Amino acid sequence: MIKTLRKLIRIMLYEEIGRNYHTLDNDPYSWEDYPDIHVNIYPMEDGSKWFAQVTVDFDDNLSTPNRVFASEEDAQNFARQHVEKANRDRLAKNINTGNRTPELTYPE
Repeated sequence: MIKTLRKLIRIMLYEEIGRNYHTLDNDPYSWEDYPDIHVNIYPMEDGSKWFAQVTVDFDDNLSTPNRVFASEEDAQNFARQHVEKANRDRLAKNINTGNRTPELTYPE
């Protein structure tokens, strides 16, 4: 009983002492950061039109061909909406993109 209690207290102390409330990268996570979804937005040479293309690595059916837009804002809006749709599909199908959270280990 005492051994089990000591082990439990060690785990609790290790968890509390080991916490780090500081992050190296505290920029917000946005639609441009979703794993395995790539966006390519660029202007025409004279800047009169903009192109947008979304490539989805885990499902080619969700990828889009190169589309033409009148402004950068329109291209950004199309890309954001399509990326959000592709990410919702990924989450609904529980597709693992290879990014895992490391498992916690506790000292004995």
